[in-house]
Amino acid sequence: MKSFIKYFLYFVVFAALGAGGSYLFFKMIDLSKTVEVPVLTGRSITDATELLNQRKLSLNIKSRNYDNNIPEGYIAQQLQEPGKRIKSGSEVDVIVSSGKGGEMFAMPSFEGQLLDEAKLTLSNFDIKIGKVTWLHSDTADKGVIIAQRPLPGNTGRNEINFLVSIGPYDVFYKCPSFLNMTIDDARTLAEELGIELIEQEEGSKVVSQKPEAGAIIGKGGSVEVTLGRSRMWF
Repeated sequence: MKSFIKYFLYFVVFAALGAGGSYLFFKMIDLSKTVEVPVLTGRSITDATELLNQRKLSLNIKSRNYDNNIPEGYIAQQLQEPGKRIKSGSEVDVIVSSGKGGEMFAMPSFEGQLLDEAKLTLSNFDIKIGKVTWLHSDTADKGVIIAQRPLPGNTGRNEINFLVSIGPYDVFYKCPSFLNMTIDDARTLAEELGIELIEQEEGSKVVSQKPEAGAIIGKGGSVEVTLGRSRMWF
């Protein structure tokens, strides 16, 4: 009986040792399939990707948030803590900084202002000019802001796009003949064509003009006319 108990105890001890050895063996195998998460916060996306590739891990950008302390394009936060062991081939989740300017505010109105004047206001608000599109306009002077995006009053961040006038199209046409017109008719025609009429001498009728009829003249240009009295024939 004592011999049986003795052999039984030996069996129990060997079984326990075997189980413990198996546990350690498989534990070592499992550890060999895991890697330690490195410190990624403050690194650029390129550096972080290379570092993870060396450890057979990959980078997963969960979101991009504004951060006043971390430059744009750098990792602001990692969701798996440094030092934690994860399986080889896993992804490490991170949040990437979009730089400064996360404050939300109502976008002011710049429409109708000169672009140069708006730039001064923008610098005070720390707002960047994104894209400026120039186009002709018959209603807005050169350099005046016609439209903006985001619209005035909308919740904005730190960038704005503008539509800016470069003034009206240049219009050219042949100078009409004012000769022998009454001064009233000449003034009416000049106003309709957008021509400045410069009157010389006195009289009720146009007797000569500069430039001559048929010459190329631009809208907004001027024509000098000499006035005289109409001749009376009996």
